[in-house]
Amino acid sequence: MNQQPPKSTFSTCPHDCPSSCSVEVHFYPDGDVRRLNGARDNDYTAGVVCAKVARYPERLYHPDRLMQPLRRVGKKGEARFEEISWDAALDLIAEKFLAAEAEYGAESVWPYHYAGTMGLIQRDSIHRLRHAKGYSRQFDSFCTNMAPRHRTADWS
Repeated sequence: MNQQPPKSTFSTCPHDCPSSCSVEVHFYPDGDVRRLNGARDNDYTAGVVCAKVARYPERLYHPDRLMQPLRRVGKKGEARFEEISWDAALDLIAEKFLAAEAEYGAESVWPYHYAGTMGLIQRDSIHRLRHAKGYSRQFDSFCTNMAPRHRTADWS
């Protein structure tokens, strides 16, 4: 049985670690990503990537992975949910933000974020919404504060 080798391409790890590792992603003929590793030609990764990222294919194809937004239909803690569309989910979030803003003021909305699996650009895009709406001006998230960075005193 002659099996085609995977096609490989280069990318960047989606986690927001300060290293932003260079990765090599291997696509098999059926389109699946079954393996990835640190880019061999990159001095930092040298063919190695952390255990979290090395197991991405396992999480990507896990049968319990959420693929659709869910709305709670039971009481909190009952674990009763129904699938809703992406548009409905975004509308619901916007409605909740607007209701809180109308009742308690814009600074009652804290668009908390953590970049876990988002890169720098996606992670910080929430600030555009925060500035436009006048929402709370938090100093990033408590997780990103662990890395030493210099900020201006006004945090804008």
